[in-house]
Amino acid sequence: MRPLLLLGCALLATGCVSGRQLMADAEVISTDVERARRNGAMQCAPVDLAQAEAHLEFGQGELNQGNSGRAAEHIELASAAAKRALEASRNCASKQVVVEDGSGPVVVKVTPSDRDGDGILDDVDQCPDEPEDMDGFQDQDGCPDLDNDGDGVLDSEDRCPLAYGPAETQGCPAVDMPDADGDGIPDHLDKCPNAAEDMDGFEDDDGCPDPDNDGDGLLDSVDKCPDVAGPPTNYGCPIVDADGDGINDDVDQCPNEPEDMDGFEDEDGCPDIDNDNDGIPDTLDKCPNEAGIAELQGCPDKDSDGDGIPDRLDACPDQPGIEAEKGCPKQYATIVVKQDKIEIKQQINFRSGSASITGKGSAAVIDDVAQAMADNPQIRKLRIEGHTDSQGSASSNLKLSQRRAEAVMLALIKRKVDPARMIAIGYGEEQPIEDNSTAAGRAANRRTEFTIVE
Repeated sequence: MRPLLLLGCALLATGCVSGRQLMADAEVISTDVERARRNGAMQCAPVDLAQAEAHLEFGQGELNQGNSGRAAEHIELASAAAKRALEASRNCASKQVVVEDGSGPVVVKVTPSDRDGDGILDDVDQCPDEPEDMDGFQDQDGCPDLDNDGDGVLDSEDRCPLAYGPAETQGCPAVDMPDADGDGIPDHLDKCPNAAEDMDGFEDDDGCPDPDNDGDGLLDSVDKCPDVAGPPTNYGCPIVDADGDGINDDVDQCPNEPEDMDGFEDEDGCPDIDNDNDGIPDTLDKCPNEAGIAELQGCPDKDSDGDGIPDRLDACPDQPGIEAEKGCPKQYATIVVKQDKIEIKQQINFRSGSASITGKGSAAVIDDVAQAMADNPQIRKLRIEGHTDSQGSASSNLKLSQRRAEAVMLALIKRKVDPARMIAIGYGEEQPIEDNSTAAGRAANRRTEFTIVE
């Protein structure tokens, strides 16, 4: 060994001094190991003794190869283990006790027990009744190791007890097993024995080639990101989201501007500065999703009663009116224009059992209804309804009510009301508003009503 060490120093001049020191240290450690062994360290400190011997051997091997740095690491570890073995072995000698046998004190030696005779005392032997096989594999626990490498082949039949291998090669690595596709994976372990593994770093141990590692449908040979799935349109790489708005760049119409996610057209990926396009930025718009005007801070200029006069200018926003009256209904002598109907203050009269209109009061009501239709063009459809009491048959009453409604409509047409804005319907006795058993109730049920449909 010394000639080899000297040769190593000759080759590595800078390491000669440390090499000589390490050789001297190794000799001291070797002496300590031998002393510990004589003291019984095999029984008291088998692990420390084994570590000291192993590291000493490794250190001497590194010195032989001229690797002073690595040798120093092993020499240091060997020295520490040897000291622990020496310290522990001081108590390995047989214990002595003094006993009285009647003739005086007698010194008796107590020898530690080793039932299986494997050299490992029972108090540290994990298998005190089974001798350790001392095959160099976990010998310090006192248990025999029938299959050191765990390959399923017992050491007694395993040609390579410390190297994992199949039974077909008597426990040795399958270096000479058949490999039809030549990919280095023996056929008995190769899931694709006739197709060589491509050894691209992706599932290389199964023996099968992986032409599309990420499974994105694009072969690795043309996939710019073979280990990360991505669409073919992006050469197999994942689509990125440059502006971080959660909308991928391939569908983001503004890939460098994040969508504001305000609930308005968020899927296009573009920020919407003015959602409703009313010229008022959303930051100042109180109604960002409804077009409005600046006077209402972006909210729509509503016209609740539909009279063409916005609520903000309408003195009567819930009643159709005219501009001359500031949005309120024009005052008429015999009628009142409301949101859903034209209410008449007195009934239109007809001759008994006839559709002939009578009386100046009836004419005045029809005149005011005609004028209201002219004043309120927003009333696009007016339903003229005829009703009767229950006197007579229901069939005749229905026909009479229809004729009377049509008579009123004709009177309005004569007063230049567009017929397209009206419809006449007779309901007969179907919709009474009072009790038909009294004269007053029957009089109330004989009526004409004007309902605003549109």
